Amino acid sequence: MENFMKMKRVITYLFCLFAVMFAMSACGSKSITIKLGGDNKTTEEDSDEKESTEDESVPTVEESTVDKTSTMPVSEQVPQTTQVQTQAAEPATAMTQVLTTLYVVNCNESITLRTADSTSAKEIRQIPLGAAVSFMENAANGFYKVSYNGSTGYALASYLSVDPYNHYVASTTAATDTSWTGKVVRCNEFITLRKTPSTKGEEITKIPLGAIVTVYSGADNGFYYINYDGIEGYALASYIDTY
Repeated sequence: MENFMKMKRVITYLFCLFAVMFAMSACGSKSITIKLGGDNKTTEEDSDEKESTEDESVPTVEESTVDKTSTMPVSEQVPQTTQVQTQAAEPATAMTQVLTTLYVVNCNESITLRTADSTSAKEIRQIPLGAAVSFMENAANGFYKVSYNGSTGYALASYLSVDPYNHYVASTTAATDTSWTGKVVRCNEFITLRKTPSTKGEEITKIPLGAIVTVYSGADNGFYYINYDGIEGYALASYIDTY
């Protein structure tokens, strides 16, 4: 009976051994070591699986870098606002037009600012004798394109000059033989002698009440062209009577 039991255990061990070897052969295991004399067993497969698990649980820096780079779209790596910012940083170039000041001359009272460079063009406004305008460009038919008090149009070039006094000589020469002596009246203290026949004309000097002047020409734009104490200019005709 005792021998039978020993034989049974040997057969059982052999059966288990063949079963384990068969199973390991099916799974492709290299080898297996069994300690028949103890309860614990260690296989090379267990050791390989443990090392493999530990290696996979901690990715290397190189693998981490490759993963992040490969998953990042190119459009996210380069901001789309770069081109816009570059264009906005470029300074804008502004064109500045330099205007020349001209003066209305050689007319009785005023000249006409028109919508086109033609004497038949529609009138915009009148520009008084002696007024300053801004020259913009040459135009056809003897006109200049000018700006006056916010209005832009065309005026005859023959009535415009960079010298506001170039018409003084003509006026003086033409009126030499008809000059007369006048006296400053109807003012509180003095009247103003100006460079142009306009109340906005530049002041030359002041002529006191009662002063004697020489009047060279008739009234232009309400002014006389006169001589006071050797100084020539324009004064309002309403303050000068015959002496």
